Amino acid sequence: MLTISNPLSASQAQAYHAEEFGNARENYYTQDDQIRGEWHGRLAGRWGLRGEVHEEHFQRLSEGQHPMSGEQLVRHQTAREYVNRHGEKVSPMEHRAGWDATFSAPKSVSLTALVGGDERVREAHRESVSIALDELERYVQARIGGNLPAETTGKWVAAKFEHDSARPVDGYAAPQLHTHVVFFNLTETEDGEAYALQPRELYKTQQYATAVYRSELAARLKTLGYEIERGKSGQPEIIGYSEEYLAASSPRRRQIEEHLEKEKQRGADAAQIAAHKTREAKLNLSHDEVQQRHREIAEAFGNQPDRVVRASKETVRDIEQEAPHRIVQSAMTFSKERNLEREAVVDERELLRDALRRSMGDATFTEVRTEFEKRVGAGEFIEVEKQSGGPSRAFTTEEMIGYERETIQMMREGQNEYPAIASFETRRETDSNHSHLSQSQRVAVEQILASRDQVMALEGVSGAGKTTSLAVVRDAAEREGYKVEGFAPTSRAAQKLAEA
Repeated sequence: MLTISNPLSASQAQAYHAEEFGNARENYYTQDDQIRGEWHGRLAGRWGLRGEVHEEHFQRLSEGQHPMSGEQLVRHQTAREYVNRHGEKVSPMEHRAGWDATFSAPKSVSLTALVGGDERVREAHRESVSIALDELERYVQARIGGNLPAETTGKWVAAKFEHDSARPVDGYAAPQLHTHVVFFNLTETEDGEAYALQPRELYKTQQYATAVYRSELAARLKTLGYEIERGKSGQPEIIGYSEEYLAASSPRRRQIEEHLEKEKQRGADAAQIAAHKTREAKLNLSHDEVQQRHREIAEAFGNQPDRVVRASKETVRDIEQEAPHRIVQSAMTFSKERNLEREAVVDERELLRDALRRSMGDATFTEVRTEFEKRVGAGEFIEVEKQSGGPSRAFTTEEMIGYERETIQMMREGQNEYPAIASFETRRETDSNHSHLSQSQRVAVEQILASRDQVMALEGVSGAGKTTSLAVVRDAAEREGYKVEGFAPTSRAAQKLAEA
């Protein structure tokens, strides 16, 4: 899966490179002296960054500078403490260097690649990460500033670093294949101007990019002869491992979950904090010593990685049957029905995400996107006008447009056709009994109770008092003899409506 960190300061990013990426002792399955980072992105290519990541270029980018010339491209913010109007000391963050996007392989995949020694699986992970990164890059935006909306540029400069072990727990560094991708706080518009990066859309793209990575990985693993099943979180797991062995090889995950349970916390942000608080110091062990520990644990559980790899190489796959077109069609139809069940307009990332999840292991990302674009061309999905600067397309269907037209027609036909909900006397009494209402709430309640329309809508920003106003409307309606019932499309919305 993909997780994107909170922003890194320049000093954090540079320490990150020196301590986490430059230290080969943490990569127990890499025999080189250094972890060889690799550049990625359209902007990296434009600036001549190819192949291995050098510290000088990395540091310049983390400071908002051109990697080759050192020219300052974006304004560098120096952190200066100050006291706000409430007398509180504020310590703003220094220059944002970038963010860390981490792609983590499922545990069974890590064991197969590392303990089982199948380099083909490691390469499948790399290829899947690259495809997901290309998709993620499409949603890069520039922070223009002022009141101007962010501008979609679709290009970044990023540095990839592959790791093969988790942080140690009680002296044991479990095999864990994952790739860190530091993408820098720099992008470039079409006119060649450099700007800081606006990450909001990248955070919104995490689930989609995760689905792309998992779909590509599952398809590649099946081509290699591995049998795949869907894990608890929707990840592709290689069949052949016992729950006991997977748990014994995942002490870090168990450590984080125990910390969350102890602190009564949940969610991705809490897990990230827990990971930082519970991590142990690096091990001063050789590659051979750590690999020997991995082999000992594997032997205790019957050498499952060796058996799984051997079985894959003995399997003969019929490539023609790997991704039948009907599965791709069915997955896209499922996604369409699921997403348009409650929404009239849907982001393309959500449509593709759910189709990829549905077809995982039976289709590649390219096959799913091709089917989607085919349906767009045939008019099954209708693109709607997107907001200024938006990086993603949004779609509806003829059916949704039909529903909307019917709703508008029903609303128009019901205008001034029904008696008011409450009489003048009831409205006056209601107003005097609810002196806590604000002026805007009073106006809304009066308009609803006096309206002769069949359909009315109450709209307001969060915190405007819609729930409070509806409670007053219900009170007045019940005085007039009505029975009031609430209906909502989700359990959370129904709970909020019940409060009214």
